[in-house]
Amino acid sequence: MTDPAATATPAVPAEGVRTRTVRWTDPSRARFRLRGRDGLARLRAIVRGEADPPPAAAVLGLRLAEVERGRAVFTLAADEMHENMAGTVHGGVVAALVDSAMGCAVASMLDAGAGYTTLELKTNFVRPIVRTSGVVHAEGRVVHLGRSTATTEARVVDAAGTLYAHATSTVLVLRGRGER
Repeated sequence: MTDPAATATPAVPAEGVRTRTVRWTDPSRARFRLRGRDGLARLRAIVRGEADPPPAAAVLGLRLAEVERGRAVFTLAADEMHENMAGTVHGGVVAALVDSAMGCAVASMLDAGAGYTTLELKTNFVRPIVRTSGVVHAEGRVVHLGRSTATTEARVVDAAGTLYAHATSTVLVLRGRGER
């Protein structure tokens, strides 16, 4: 049975309704422009603004702030658009934040033409992130990089160093598969 209220379109937007416009560049263009560069060079191009980040980062408001070999830092400004019904940043957004940091930490160690994908992700939430938390930082580090897998860890902290979450991940390394 269909709920008529769920299908009705209000004539006037409800009070408090907000909109957000997200712009991004076709990700295949960035991949093409950066082909032949190793992972660290690709990521540094994003940090410097010479290449656009992937669309998922734009949609969620994630920003690659720092990168070096084996380490990547993403930031997120906690905003109402990230909130769940409890008024805290949704756990899926935090999981995307740590997954991005850990994945890019691995990418920073890969040769040109290699890629990666997350095999397993475990996130521990130790305190809620709310709008007043401000900007949080997820620092991902490679613990081990093997031929076909890598293990990583991340921590999410605010400017004062307060811990909000920590995570671990296993990543599949895709070597010798050519440029995507």
